[in-house]
Amino acid sequence: MVASEDLAVGDQRFDVVVDPVGGRLRTDTLRVMAPMGRMLLVGNASGDWEHTVQTNALWGGNLAMLGFAVGMCLPAHPEQARPAAEAALKAVGQGLADMRTETMRLAEAGQAHRRLERGTVNGQILLTPLP
Repeated sequence: MVASEDLAVGDQRFDVVVDPVGGRLRTDTLRVMAPMGRMLLVGNASGDWEHTVQTNALWGGNLAMLGFAVGMCLPAHPEQARPAAEAALKAVGQGLADMRTETMRLAEAGQAHRRLERGTVNGQILLTPLP
């Protein structure tokens, strides 16, 4: 979890924020959003399911939040899976998605997990049994 004082970014404000963490960090992040900014909620890694956001902070800051939980949506709307997958593959094929992947040997899985826990991975780690 990142402390709210770690959000210092000077005068910089963001039009779009993708939040996989949730909890207190979610509401603290509202302070660094530009007017008319949008926050996409994609997870709750904090595990804080009780935290709430004051809607007046959204209203007064001219901000919006949008939740996206494919695991909760697709079982109810399976017809949306194919078009969504096709659009995602097209975006990747056009270079619109940054797919940073580092390959590590399976024997280095412990090191990979420690790096994930410390937050020092920029992208994904793919574990492979190959040398």
